[in-house]
Amino acid sequence: MKRSTISKKFTLISIVVSVSTIILAYFGLNIYKSTIKNDVYNNTRTELLSNLEESIENKKNIGITNAYSIANDQQIKDSLHMNNRELAINSLDTINKTFKNNTDFKNIKVHIHTKQNRSFLRNWKPEKYGDDLSSFRKSVVEVNRTQKPVNGFEIGKAGLSLRSVVPVINSEHLGSLEFIQGVNSVAKNFNKSKNGFLLLMDIDKKIVDPDPSKILNNRYIISQKFINEEFFSDIKNLDFNALLTSPYLITERYFYTYSFVYDSKGEKLGIYLVAKPISIVNLALDKTSHLIYIALLILVAAIFINLLFTLLNLKNTVLKPIYNLKESIIKVQKDKNSDLIEIEENNEIGDVVQSFNDYLKTMAEGKAKDQIVINEAKSVITRANRGLLNTSVKSKADSSRVQELADSINELISGTQTNLEKLSEVLVAYSNAHFDYEVKPLKGVTGEIASIMSGAKNTGEAMSGILAVIDNTTKRLLFSAKDLSESSASLSNSSNTQAAGLEEAAAAIEETLNTIRQSSENASKMAQLANEVTASAKHGKELANMTSNSMKDITNEVTAISDAITVIDQIAFQTNILSLNAAVEAATAGEAGKGFAVVAQEVRNLASRSAEAANEIKSLVENASSKANEGQKISHDMIEGYNNLNENITSTIELIHDVARASQEQQNAMTQINDTVNNLDKVTQQNANVAGTISHMAQDTQNLATDLQTAVNRTTFFEKTKRRVCDIDLMFDLNSLKADHINFKDTNFAKCTQLTRFKVKEHTECRMGKWINSMKDPDFLNAPQWEKLKEAHRKVHMMTQDTVDLYAGGYADGQVFSVTENVEKNMETVFEMLDEIREHKCTQVMNRRKSKGE
Repeated sequence: MKRSTISKKFTLISIVVSVSTIILAYFGLNIYKSTIKNDVYNNTRTELLSNLEESIENKKNIGITNAYSIANDQQIKDSLHMNNRELAINSLDTINKTFKNNTDFKNIKVHIHTKQNRSFLRNWKPEKYGDDLSSFRKSVVEVNRTQKPVNGFEIGKAGLSLRSVVPVINSEHLGSLEFIQGVNSVAKNFNKSKNGFLLLMDIDKKIVDPDPSKILNNRYIISQKFINEEFFSDIKNLDFNALLTSPYLITERYFYTYSFVYDSKGEKLGIYLVAKPISIVNLALDKTSHLIYIALLILVAAIFINLLFTLLNLKNTVLKPIYNLKESIIKVQKDKNSDLIEIEENNEIGDVVQSFNDYLKTMAEGKAKDQIVINEAKSVITRANRGLLNTSVKSKADSSRVQELADSINELISGTQTNLEKLSEVLVAYSNAHFDYEVKPLKGVTGEIASIMSGAKNTGEAMSGILAVIDNTTKRLLFSAKDLSESSASLSNSSNTQAAGLEEAAAAIEETLNTIRQSSENASKMAQLANEVTASAKHGKELANMTSNSMKDITNEVTAISDAITVIDQIAFQTNILSLNAAVEAATAGEAGKGFAVVAQEVRNLASRSAEAANEIKSLVENASSKANEGQKISHDMIEGYNNLNENITSTIELIHDVARASQEQQNAMTQINDTVNNLDKVTQQNANVAGTISHMAQDTQNLATDLQTAVNRTTFFEKTKRRVCDIDLMFDLNSLKADHINFKDTNFAKCTQLTRFKVKEHTECRMGKWINSMKDPDFLNAPQWEKLKEAHRKVHMMTQDTVDLYAGGYADGQVFSVTENVEKNMETVFEMLDEIREHKCTQVMNRRKSKGE
């Protein structure tokens, strides 16, 4: 065998190892660079698609909200109910002006349909209506059939657009209404971020022939108005076949990726094409390459410096003491004595010399050497108990069993140190906020050390889940804070406008209140005058009664006079008869009776004049009696008139009182309204101030959310956890079950001793087992991993019981280790299945939300 010195071998090996390390480092760093490159590209694709999804979801939410808001307008409902298109046109004109003055929508597009799927009104083409939409507008047919909303992309004669279709219901189904949106705002937002966006419709989905300038690559139709010309000029040369067969495509100017566009039924309509300038994407890669080359140069320099110092140290620390040892051994051989060799170095070489000196000692000194090893072992154990694991039993024992114990102690400390170093690497990664550090199971390690690693891994996954929740929530919070800031500013302006309007309303109400107060006073005066009229009417009635009574008395007196005149008439008649008789007697008497005849003639004349006077008086009395009767009738009619007048005046007074009371109540109501409006004016002023405060708070919230997002961006965590955090309570509950199961294993393993048997909990008795048995959620039960979870969980309990029994039976370590390693594998399976089931549940929830258009 060719002789070679340790120096040459060590130098050659060191050079080979150094060169190999440099080569491996070079290739490793290049592989790392390639990995980073793939990660950057994948993260860029994820970022673009995430921004795309958020933008489209925001558009959908705005569309369905506006559609429902317009569909709830009473005039829209009345226009469909009465088939009055003019009413709908006027209503949409008003709504369009409101949107134009208060939102970013300058010209909204609303299409109203009848429940028979016919066009009722297109507000951008009011003259075009009545056409049947059943053959090409599936969303309209679906909404009118199910009376449930449809929100998504759909192809119409105008091309591909986002259509939010909702039913119009007013105690009955009247038809449907859709709010139509383009994607220009999305394209403009992407353009502001120096990114590109293009919505492309499959050309074979067209309903009418498109504008030739909108056709791209003879397979897509551009479905938006806003286009960045620089971006579009690059797209014209894009290889769509290559793009659609890979996750992304890179040209000289842009990084491209895509996502398919589906309608509400899942039919593919086209693609979203999104892009980011490749110069921005490669910026991080260029920095990484620079750092890699610097690290490689530093590594080469460090390796050569370390090689130089190692060779020098080898010569002075190892080779020189070995030469001295060799000379001492030769000297001992020549002198043939057992003198101990002088120990010049207190290091490994000195230990070798010491071992050689021990070899020279007698067997009697063997126990002393063993005692030295034992003492050193005690020292090592004491140091290890204090946490110092950079030590070992270096002395050699005379007894093979003592030496075996020392070697076992060294293996224990070395293995523990290795395991703790791996755990330290995990904790260092976590302390640097790298919670996506992959914690691999320690090969051949079980028990509490494995539990610590499992707990560390569970901690990383739990922190990843929390960070994923914070990341998702922060992004939504940023959008919400922005919307809140804009809305609060709008609210402040509206509150100020409302306050001004309320001031004007308060002034008008004050004038109205004064008018009502004056009317109330006039009503009171009218009531007073009506009372005076009532008193006058009552007095007139009394006078009429007195007149009627007087007429009755006159009638009675006239009747008495008439009776007296009748008596006088009768007396005149009898006197006339007597005078005639006297004349006859006088004529019979002759000359003696002439004087008596003259008297008789005068009496007859007097009787005639009395009769004539009696007749005239009787005629006058009869006229007076007739006039008295007419006066009595008139007095009676006057009394009846006064009665009617009194009743009418009474009714008028009641009406006047009612008017007075109503005026008073109206005055009280207007006073309350005036007070309310004044209070409302104060509250509105306060609301305006509060709205301003809310606006500042919203801005502060947005700043806080940005800070929180910045903090999250400084961390790394498992991206897959984003797919598992739809139910936060479930995430914490399952992490608690994992920790509980680690504690279950450690508790039972700690109680394992020889000749001691005990019963561990059945797999149905622990918290996880009770949770599994109580689960009714179909998203869990239908998961393909559910049965695998149950079986692995059962094996954990069964094998833990086997471990207890093996300890109690005093079985060999190999058998115990075989079972405990299987316990660790099945626990790992249990944890993996719990995570996959969470992901399955979140996928099902997301699919349901998408199917509902949420």
